[in-house]
Amino acid sequence: IIPCVRIKHLAIKRYILPVIFLQLWLGLSPMPVYGAKHFHNNIVWKELPQLPPAPGKNIQPGVSAPFAGVSHYVLLVAGGANFPAKPVWENGQKSYYDNAYALEKTPDGQYIWHTGFHIPYPAAYGVAVTIPRGVVCIGGKNNTRSFSSVFLMYWDPGQKRICTDTIPSLPFPMSNMAGALVGNTIYLAGGMVRDTLANVFLSLNLEKWGTTAFRWRRLPDFPGPPRIQPVAVGQDAAEEKHFFLFSGSCYPKDQQNPLILADGLEYNPKTQRWSKIPYIVPEDHDTLSLHGARGIPVGAHHILFIGGVNRKIFFSEWKRDREIEIARKARDFATITRLQKERYHYFTMPQDSFRFNKGIIAYHDITNTWVKIQDYPFPGPAGAPLVKWDNGFVVINGEIKPGVRSSHIYYGHIKNDIHFGWINWTVLGLYLLGMLFLGFYFMYREKSTRDFFKAGGRIPWWAAGISIFATVLSAITYITIPAKTFATDWRYFIMAVTIPLVAWIVIKYYLPFFRKLNVTTAYEYLEKRFDYKIRFLASGLFQLFMIARMALVLFLPSLALSAVTGINIYLCIFLMGIITIAYCTMGGVEAVVWGDVIQGIVLLGGAVLTIIFLMLDIKGGLGTIIHIAVADHKIKILNMAFNFRQATFWVVLFGGITLNLIPYSSDQSVIQRYMATKDEKTSARGIWFNGWLSIPVSIVFYFIGTALYAFFKTHPGELNLAMKDTDSIFPHFIMARMPVGIAGLMIAAIFSASMSTISANINSISTAYTTDFYRHFKPKSTDRHQLYVARITGIITGSIGMALALFMATWNLYSLFDYFNTFLGLLAGGLAGFFAMGIFFPRIQARDAFWGFILGTILLLYIKFFTPLSFLLYGFIGFSACIIFAWIISLVTGENKKDIN
Repeated sequence: IIPCVRIKHLAIKRYILPVIFLQLWLGLSPMPVYGAKHFHNNIVWKELPQLPPAPGKNIQPGVSAPFAGVSHYVLLVAGGANFPAKPVWENGQKSYYDNAYALEKTPDGQYIWHTGFHIPYPAAYGVAVTIPRGVVCIGGKNNTRSFSSVFLMYWDPGQKRICTDTIPSLPFPMSNMAGALVGNTIYLAGGMVRDTLANVFLSLNLEKWGTTAFRWRRLPDFPGPPRIQPVAVGQDAAEEKHFFLFSGSCYPKDQQNPLILADGLEYNPKTQRWSKIPYIVPEDHDTLSLHGARGIPVGAHHILFIGGVNRKIFFSEWKRDREIEIARKARDFATITRLQKERYHYFTMPQDSFRFNKGIIAYHDITNTWVKIQDYPFPGPAGAPLVKWDNGFVVINGEIKPGVRSSHIYYGHIKNDIHFGWINWTVLGLYLLGMLFLGFYFMYREKSTRDFFKAGGRIPWWAAGISIFATVLSAITYITIPAKTFATDWRYFIMAVTIPLVAWIVIKYYLPFFRKLNVTTAYEYLEKRFDYKIRFLASGLFQLFMIARMALVLFLPSLALSAVTGINIYLCIFLMGIITIAYCTMGGVEAVVWGDVIQGIVLLGGAVLTIIFLMLDIKGGLGTIIHIAVADHKIKILNMAFNFRQATFWVVLFGGITLNLIPYSSDQSVIQRYMATKDEKTSARGIWFNGWLSIPVSIVFYFIGTALYAFFKTHPGELNLAMKDTDSIFPHFIMARMPVGIAGLMIAAIFSASMSTISANINSISTAYTTDFYRHFKPKSTDRHQLYVARITGIITGSIGMALALFMATWNLYSLFDYFNTFLGLLAGGLAGFFAMGIFFPRIQARDAFWGFILGTILLLYIKFFTPLSFLLYGFIGFSACIIFAWIISLVTGENKKDIN
């Protein structure tokens, strides 16, 4: 269309609307669906070089329950046990080893074993935990004793050897327990303490390394029965990492039958509470035990398990051992003979008869669901370490039947092929071209800086309201609200409810100043109220904040999109950045506002489409969603506890008011919308429209999160094991379940949510720099030259933001929602404080405001790094502290003598 006409004569409604209609038509047309409708996780396996014989030996029969981990990208294996001479059914003696081995992957992809190393003592059935320093090897046992010793095993890349260092010992000998790293703490649970069943729970804080406080701490025992050889894993839960303890077994002497456990426990280090995990029952399978299995965290919230004994067979054999022991005490030789024959027959059965777990099992800790991923392509192991290594994981040796070891090592990695597809690319491309056309169209209407900065006052109130809404609702919000609700509940919804309250405050107290003073930027008010230094500081901080925010808004959604669409993260950032820079620097605020209107419609339409598809994909539709949400407490809003470390009602309320007040009272990208309408009354209507629009729209996005939870609760196999963060859950559903074309439209909606915020940021930076800096230092420059400076500023700062986003592409962030609101609270609270000081505290003067800002910022940084307060309170604390400090200083320095009437 565009090359065939003269751009300056085009009308938006004539060409933009057909583009949107074409996008919808492509999405709704009956077209084939890529992999999406039948999403399956795929693990690809290969065999690595076998564990070599120990020095002086010709054969390596393999070992069970060795220490294993990774140091300097080298796989370390040490200790372990086997039956080297005679098998167990011929009364063979189990041997324990102190040999250590290192498997190195060379740059050309070859594997080399290094041997001839030793650990301090021969042992097996301890715990090995990989930490940045190496592998912490804990406890264990051999034929003569159990150990309380703990040592660090690490690889010296210079000398190509395994080294060991001592670590504080356990308070007592332990074996057959389980342990895992959670944050910077190693937790240890279960097993045998001095050869006695125990519910022991210990921790070692690695942050105390090298101090007198670096020692094991005994915590209250975990609930329920003791657990021998359980599986322990540290993994991200809803909002922080938790310690998970699965399965295991016990056979107290006063108990008639062994207890082969098939459940789990979850420990929250923040609350120091345990909760139960559902029984291990994957879809269409019997209840499983993971006794003898191993587990690792994969992706954002999955735990992967491989191996383990058969529950029923292990039960029978363990009970037989007890019956033999009882018969010996009773000298019942006939029973002893019969049971020993049964035992011999048991050990000499074919390998397949033992039915060790062949299924690769996954647990998702948000939906509390179990699923079988696929069959393990090798003999099912027990007592085989499962270690994360080289972007995948390795299974090391272990038993393949009772008493028989394997020397094999297998490497697996998750490989899910993702294709965005040419149809989706076409839809996305049409949308992006439409936004470029918008910039070209308005470029011919922008004749002055008043047009570029204020749109000549031509923006109607409803468009200004939608534009404010689209600016504040970035792609971070679009992705993270459903993700946060999926992971937790509706506790953050109070933040949306505070927006109308903030709108009332802004309309009553802030808007009159901005409109009656007829300012171009909000920071002009600060010069009139205080002095130019405060204006210079505030505007400069705002521009730095906007560049950083622009980078975040480009990077964070791109991170989630690239993970599920296969679109390269750098291409995502580049496309959104370049096109947004082009249309907003060409068309000014008018292009930005009307672009926001189109983008707001697209993103809301995409949200509605998502709800439709979710209800169609869940059997029972809305009724099932509500039933699951109520049963799993996913619609909980109010938590009235006075706990300021978590997102309780009070934290969300005060944090929400401040985090919403910050952009509405001090953010030029929002305030600029007030100034683009014809008068104060029209501005107020736009603010109110945005305020009340935010509540139903928020309900839509929170409901999407709840519906996503219900969908994946009922379809656990469609959760992506490789998903690196919860924020990818919404884009994953889009690609996994939505038809081709509509998926492209939905990805375009996420692009649009990012671009609406970025365009506002670029335009507001251009406005702030030109008005607050360039005009001040070049007062005689022409309006035409200022317009040129504004456009160049937008291009330069947009490019800086894009470059910073590309640099961020190597970062690893836990939650986009948490990170973004932490960033907002830390950097913008004091900025909003300047405006509140000026409007509500007449006695505060420029010097008071400056030092109030400095002291408030110092206090906030202290709270951030040295207290456990919730990140939601950072904005409230920064805002309040600046005002309080400034007011106290004003009492000391005297009355404000400046006439501010």
